[in-house]
Amino acid sequence: MISKILKIQNLGRFTDFSNSGNDSLKFLKYTVIFGYNTYGKSTLTTIFKSLKLADQKYLQGKKTFACTDDIVIDILDDKNQHLTLCNGKWSDPNIIVFDNHFINNAVFVGDEIEHKHKSFLYGIFVGEDVTNKVAELKGIRDEQTELEKKRDQVRFEYTKVNLGSFDAFLKIQPLVDIKKKIEAKEKEIDILKNTDSLKELVSASPLSGQFEKFSSTMRKTLDSSAESNIDEHIKNNWSDIKSSKNFLADGVSLLKEDSNTCIFCGQELTPVKKLIDDFKKVFGSTYKETRQEIEKYGEAFLRFDIEAEMSKFSSLGFKCDDILDKKILSDNKDTINLEVTNKLKDLNYIIDCDSDDKPFKIFIGEIKKLHPFFEDIKKQEFSNEKLKPLENDLNTLKLSEYRYSPDGQILADKYDKASKLVETKKTEIDTLRKAIDSETKNAIDKNQKQINIILKDILKADFEIQKLNSKSNLSRSDAHFVDYEFVINGHIIPISNKHSQNDVEPIDMAYFGNTLSDSDKRLLAMAFFISSIQTDDNLKDKIIVLDDPFSSFDSNRKDYLARAIINIENEKKEKPSQVIILTHDDGFLSRLQQKLPTSETKILKIKNSDIDGSILDICDVEEIIEEQYFKDIKYIQDSIGNAHNVNEALGKVRKCLERVLKHKYYFCLDKITIEGGSISSYLDKIDSKCSVKKEILDNNWHEHMHDQHEIMKLSEPEKIQKLRDFLQLLESI
Repeated sequence: MISKILKIQNLGRFTDFSNSGNDSLKFLKYTVIFGYNTYGKSTLTTIFKSLKLADQKYLQGKKTFACTDDIVIDILDDKNQHLTLCNGKWSDPNIIVFDNHFINNAVFVGDEIEHKHKSFLYGIFVGEDVTNKVAELKGIRDEQTELEKKRDQVRFEYTKVNLGSFDAFLKIQPLVDIKKKIEAKEKEIDILKNTDSLKELVSASPLSGQFEKFSSTMRKTLDSSAESNIDEHIKNNWSDIKSSKNFLADGVSLLKEDSNTCIFCGQELTPVKKLIDDFKKVFGSTYKETRQEIEKYGEAFLRFDIEAEMSKFSSLGFKCDDILDKKILSDNKDTINLEVTNKLKDLNYIIDCDSDDKPFKIFIGEIKKLHPFFEDIKKQEFSNEKLKPLENDLNTLKLSEYRYSPDGQILADKYDKASKLVETKKTEIDTLRKAIDSETKNAIDKNQKQINIILKDILKADFEIQKLNSKSNLSRSDAHFVDYEFVINGHIIPISNKHSQNDVEPIDMAYFGNTLSDSDKRLLAMAFFISSIQTDDNLKDKIIVLDDPFSSFDSNRKDYLARAIINIENEKKEKPSQVIILTHDDGFLSRLQQKLPTSETKILKIKNSDIDGSILDICDVEEIIEEQYFKDIKYIQDSIGNAHNVNEALGKVRKCLERVLKHKYYFCLDKITIEGGSISSYLDKIDSKCSVKKEILDNNWHEHMHDQHEIMKLSEPEKIQKLRDFLQLLESI
């Protein structure tokens, strides 16, 4: 057992921690260490891993930045022996570590269970004799790993291109006229993205019409000789020319239809009847309205700028000049402009808007070429479902263009050479692996039974595994591996549906990656780890280290895991000598405190400051839980304000809601409900007393926000609005 950590210096956040023999920091059989992320949990896990493997290289990468002094570590075991870096006793092979390294190497990465996982898992499940034989392969596998790194470096070079998977890059076929196809597809995408704006523009643009009002107006004529007569009369008889027309217009409007005398002076009007008729004509409503109409539509046509109008469409991805003959438009527009100018000078001037060979008909005929495309735009509706395949098509075109470019050819050739070297090394390993295949079956069968007991009876999983067996594949370097499949509600779910490692996973078929949730995957890893411990005949000598084992678990599963940790034992009913749990989750910390035996449990925390770095200290669990709540609320608020870390903020929502409901309705909840920490069970107890219960359930705030949750699939602005709604919900509570 580890009794105390006496000193950690110059390692990660632990710049100068010294215990000096303080018994309040003594480790017990169950030791829980709480620490916020970045405070130093992973540093402690690295120390335990380095100690297990007697390898100080793990520590060098964790050395405190800008520190030139040596790393100093002093650990006291239960026999009062000092395990330090400098006394040659830096070794404790009895330590077993569960952390992300275990998961990523033994179980899965992302949505994939790869051959390296199956191979690593094989080493965990088989007996000690087989393990020793497998160790003989290490040298050859190290060579293989280096070759794979060089091969994968080629893949990494490809990621800078950002055009899809590397496997697709290798398989893509060359395409003719690739640049034209890319340009056409980009135009199609732009038009779809700008559908709403294009619709508005089409509705408002003169290019959508046929200038019917203009043509009908330009056909109208007015004899303007009457205006000339009036102007001559005013010039000869009036001193104030500006006000004269208004005066005359008033007089004409007041004159009775059959009157023959002037309304102002009473004189006989017969001698000036022609002039009076001109007054009535010019100042009459029909003449005036017709003149205004001609001027309105004539001047509007003169202002109409074809280039400017077409550029509005171009900015939205629709290029009118790909459809129209700009020269025909421009030449005929110039001619019509001259005719309109003449019309405005002489209202009796006639513009021919009907003859097919005249400028107006030619001009309108050219514009009409746009109208079928405008009709298509009006019918178009934007959706991501339509956009996605177009973007996929564009990526495929760009991928083909790059693959058969000089750079793409060089990359493909480099990868082919690197892959052949890897395959050669695999053949060497296959030969050695055959020798150990026959010794594994009993160990594998034993573990399958144990894993399913852990999944179903201890961790309450809704799936199990079957057909766990050892296999060999002479075409692979990691030829000796275990394989298995999942059973969910009677349905068999394979690890993968790919025929070979280089294939793309068919996403329309159920497999490990799209069927098991993040929580299920982590649960599987925990079941594998516990099974490997329970089948260990020397468990009583082992120190179990668990680094954040609960990640992605909901409240109930955290509860089951806490019980599982306490009840770990092998077939001989032996328990490990010590269990060390590192966690950043205040809820899980609370569950462990409630379930672990008080007399055998020590709970510590990692404190951090800019001056002293990280140190170990006594942990007040209730204080930690309260402090974490306010940090989470502030984190959510900051994410909204700065529009960053939004997914992480959503991950904190459920825990904050749980804490608020617990405080608000504490006296409505019994002890079992509170310990369970399930929001659903809280709401069942609270029932109608909570005015926002329906809002909580409708928005799924009571659910764990795993990667596949519906809220996580929203756009970034929609997620931020969700967080705003959540803070308003808290205020309502």
